[in-house]
Amino acid sequence: MKSIKFIYLIGLVSILGCDTENDVLLPSEFNYISFKTNEINVLESDMGAVTTTFTYSGELLSEDLTVNYTVAFPDEDAAQEGIDFMLPASSGSFILPAGQSTVDVILLESLVNDDLSKGSRAVTFNLQSIQGYILGEPDKRENKSVTVNIGEDDLFEFGYTSFEEVPTFGTLTRYPRPAATQDPLPNIQDTDPASEVPYVSYVSTGDELGFTASFLAASVSAIEQEIMGVYNTTVTSANPDSFETNSIDGNQGYVTSDLDGFVTLTFDEITGLNPDVTNAVLDIKLFFRTTSWETEDGVVVYFETADGLGDPILSIFDDDVEAVEGTWQELRIPIPDNKLATGKLVVTFRNGAGTEMIILDSISIKGIL
Repeated sequence: MKSIKFIYLIGLVSILGCDTENDVLLPSEFNYISFKTNEINVLESDMGAVTTTFTYSGELLSEDLTVNYTVAFPDEDAAQEGIDFMLPASSGSFILPAGQSTVDVILLESLVNDDLSKGSRAVTFNLQSIQGYILGEPDKRENKSVTVNIGEDDLFEFGYTSFEEVPTFGTLTRYPRPAATQDPLPNIQDTDPASEVPYVSYVSTGDELGFTASFLAASVSAIEQEIMGVYNTTVTSANPDSFETNSIDGNQGYVTSDLDGFVTLTFDEITGLNPDVTNAVLDIKLFFRTTSWETEDGVVVYFETADGLGDPILSIFDDDVEAVEGTWQELRIPIPDNKLATGKLVVTFRNGAGTEMIILDSISIKGIL
């Protein structure tokens, strides 16, 4: 019984020694100021302000507390005020109201949504010290700063052509289709500079991709004069029965009909594609003339890398052609991850009658850096 009384007295003394719970002193590491997170990810097209929450761990204050912070920029991919974002008028400090332990802080007043593909950018906000308080939560010291990553949402064009730079003529002149396989397929201008036969190949002198053509014979019985190469809307408008349509992306496009074989365009090398690129796509505008298409006729598109052609990115043949004939196809197809490398667009056309016309108006590869 004596031992029980002794324990009771010790407990009573312990209780009486503490007036309130507030007399319990926490380790100094629990006195902190902190942001809720150390990273915020947004897109430049996101609406509204970018905010985070500030936390104060001390005893609730009877007066407002001014908290200061600095704005910093990474060495690479730094965002720029006025170009990528707008700061609030009170940037650099905020008020923790009396009686509160948290407050929402506006870091960026707004984001600038432009049409340029400049890649993702970042800006960092660093809390400044307050005497007696550690920066960052005990298990999340990194939250003494918060970085806002502004994600790019505009597609960068790694390579494109709408065939606008290729020389063209105002008359419906036809290309003499070869009677055998030819690689490369020459421009008639190579031997006759004054010729107005359409160009089938092109060496780029500007921003558009150049390309070379090759021809693989299938069932050629005689050399014929074919609609093949780059034509402009002056010609297509003057010959609606032959073309059925005009270009919708600029004034020129690559046309093939009655090939009795395969024409393959191999475009200039495209660089810059790499595994860090996101949302990579093939954009292409195609037209198939209204007619009766044969099973083996159509278009196939590859992106050839050092590993070879691989699987097609786009393939339209047979019933797929008849399902879309007579209307412009403006397509966007994802680029497979294994194609995010330096390479070349390769497009092959196949048709066997004069009415089986295919028009490639533009083609490009895009993605977010």
